Amino acid sequence: MAKQLKIWNGRGHGKTYGKGHIYVAAYSRKQAAELVSRACYGNDYPNNISISEIKVYYSADCWGNPMNGIIPTEPCVYASTKPFGTPDRVI
Repeated sequence: MAKQLKIWNGRGHGKTYGKGHIYVAAYSRKQAAELVSRACYGNDYPNNISISEIKVYYSADCWGNPMNGIIPTEPCVYASTKPFGTPDRVI
């Protein structure tokens, strides 16, 4: 049986997305934390976001209204620079 992608949405981080919103699809919380960290801080910083950040501050199994109609087929990160603004694919 193939692994299922899990989805989360939560607060943004860093200079670009600090006041925005993040939507992430990944196979695990660990992978989600790495993807969010890379999206917000760059590929050189895969560990700036912790697993507990995803567990505590991100809503699991929830994409949110701005992501209606987008079905993830691979691990990815979408982000908006404003709270609940139109998200763009980052990773």
